[in-house]
Amino acid sequence: MKRSAAALAASLMLGAATNALAQASAPANADPWEPANRFGFSIFMAVDRVVMRPAAKVYERVLPKVVRTGVHNMLVNLGEPVVGMNDVFQGRFKQAAKTTVRFVADSTVGVGGMIDVGAKTGLPHHDNGFDLTLGRYRVKSGPYVFLPILGPSSVRDLFGICVDSVIDPLHWVNYPGRTALGVSRTLVGGVDTRAVNDAAFEALISDATDPYATLRSVYLQNQQSKIDEGKPPTDQPLPDFDEEKPAPAPQPQAEAAPAPEAVTEAAGADVADAPALDKTAAARDRTLDRLF
Repeated sequence: MKRSAAALAASLMLGAATNALAQASAPANADPWEPANRFGFSIFMAVDRVVMRPAAKVYERVLPKVVRTGVHNMLVNLGEPVVGMNDVFQGRFKQAAKTTVRFVADSTVGVGGMIDVGAKTGLPHHDNGFDLTLGRYRVKSGPYVFLPILGPSSVRDLFGICVDSVIDPLHWVNYPGRTALGVSRTLVGGVDTRAVNDAAFEALISDATDPYATLRSVYLQNQQSKIDEGKPPTDQPLPDFDEEKPAPAPQPQAEAAPAPEAVTEAAGADVADAPALDKTAAARDRTLDRLF
């Protein structure tokens, strides 16, 4: 469900898809398994129409919005340990510390995560996973994959899902009800994601000339956007003030010599402007001192 959640969230971010986006193709060789992927997409859409969307509609009708918000916040909070670990893997230690503080605050003051205390105190949730960790270390995504249950993904992202499952404390810590919690988390998480993104997903699919190509394009763009967000900006080199520049070519003296009166007036102006020139030179020297 994680990959389908990412695709639906991506559709929410991008809004209504245009026909150009619908017909956009993946980069060269990004989808070599397209026939099999389209078959997986058809199964995915059939399951969505028969099971997921009706379940999401019932979920919205039965539970008040305040309860649904609490459930959504709790599901997000359960994933924070994996987010924090990947922050560490990426060397983003300050962000990892913020994620840890957010998780502790939401788990305690936030009543098990039902209340998003972190967002109210300047510690909003951010997505992270081992798929993004690999991407930020410039591991290529590999072929695009569309699985009937998980939805859009790639070889790299599927491997990231497996790693996240292994490092998730809720999976390897032994506690009563671990299996029941894991199953409930998956099922409720899928229904919650479908309900939250219902309008955006329906708009994305209904407006698309080719829904499969649209969802592929949105997913790949969204993943790359998340990966680029974690990269440090490129440092711009300082200008080389010591570089010698060629002297300008002499200009021909086309004009006649000025009258004596004009020369006198120009000399007076130069004397008057001398303090200003001195100030400009001093400012330039101070700037060079700060740079070097």
